[in-house]
Amino acid sequence: GFIGTGLMGLPMAKNILKSGFKLIAFNRSIEKLETLKKSGVQIATSVGNLVSNSEVIITMLTDDEAVDEVIGSKEFLNNLKTGSIVIDMSSTRPITATKHADNLKLKNIHFLDAPVSGGTIGANEASLAIMVGGEQNTFNKVSKTHGKRSQS
Repeated sequence: GFIGTGLMGLPMAKNILKSGFKLIAFNRSIEKLETLKKSGVQIATSVGNLVSNSEVIITMLTDDEAVDEVIGSKEFLNNLKTGSIVIDMSSTRPITATKHADNLKLKNIHFLDAPVSGGTIGANEASLAIMVGGEQNTFNKVSKTHGKRSQS
C-alpha cells in the first residue's frame, strides 16, 4: 500500500507498479490518484481500507505533522494487520520516527524509517538514494537485494 501521491509519491508509486508489484494507493486529494488508477493501481477509499488490505505500507508525506496525522491516527492503527511493515519515506525528525516505531512495535507492527534523497527528478527516474533505519530483519524482508547495497 502507498499513502501520499504528491510530487514525490506519485512517481515512486508508478515505479513500484512498473517493478511488477501490486499496489493499492490512497491520497487525501483524490484527483492525484487518477493517473495511478489509469495505470492499474487499486485506489483505496480510506486510510483504513488501504492498511487493512496491505502487508507493507509505504508513506510519503509532506512533514512530521502529516506523518503524525496518518500513522498516529486510530483509523491507521486499528486497521493494521499483525506483523505488517510500515515504511515511512517522508523527511521527518528522528524523534518522530522513533515515536512511531515504538508505538507500532507495541502492536507487533514492524517499522522502517526510510527518507529519500534525489528530489522529484530522482523519484521520476527511480534513482533515489534511500537511507533506512530500523531492524535488519525487517529490512531484509522488504529488500530484494539482501545486502548487495550499502547498509548501515
